[in-house]
Amino acid sequence: MPVYMLHGFRWPRAGFTGIRVYIVLHNLEEAAAEYIQQPLTTELIAESFHKTQADLVNRLPELSFIEQYDPADETSGTVSQDHAYISTRVLEIPEDGSGGSGGENIEDCVEQGSGLTDDQTAALEELRDRLAPGEKIGWYLVYNGDPERWYPDSEDEEDYESEEESEVECQTQRQSQAQSQKGNSITEPTSPQSYTGGGGLPSSLTATATTTWLLMLYF
Repeated sequence: MPVYMLHGFRWPRAGFTGIRVYIVLHNLEEAAAEYIQQPLTTELIAESFHKTQADLVNRLPELSFIEQYDPADETSGTVSQDHAYISTRVLEIPEDGSGGSGGENIEDCVEQGSGLTDDQTAALEELRDRLAPGEKIGWYLVYNGDPERWYPDSEDEEDYESEEESEVECQTQRQSQAQSQKGNSITEPTSPQSYTGGGGLPSSLTATATTTWLLMLYF
């Protein structure tokens, strides 16, 4: 459950220069606009930045994307935050709060500043103006309880396949029942009845058959 100390700016999800519009305009169909720290989304946006913001990102080699996320909070505002973070420096704070993952002291890092050159600072400011005009560049403390935010991608597919198989099975059963009912409705021809004479008629003859017999006897 990382806590990040990062230097950069917030990138809003909404708005014409926001995350959602950027992903749509640049046809990043597999990117997750609501969570850009997901590995595939990070890769896609980074590749896109090298095309659309090449004059800036080439001067910012450590550019990264960070999200704030608490997996225990399932409210809509927490599941999809209003913004993500674009950073040029990220320190992961251990649970004891002693310092960064590389042994760096957090207070010392903040006092030392971003560590960017003047050219890099200018590039970061220009990137901010293009993507998030009006946002402040500075240090942010961000908590993320599940950085990769993994989902079992086969769950929905398995449910769909199970429903599809059930539907096929039901159709097969209905066809079998229909064929069975059709077979039962076809009656076998009755066996010939014996007639021993004496003027009597077989009792199984219908009224039409009886009339036919009488006409034959008359003529």
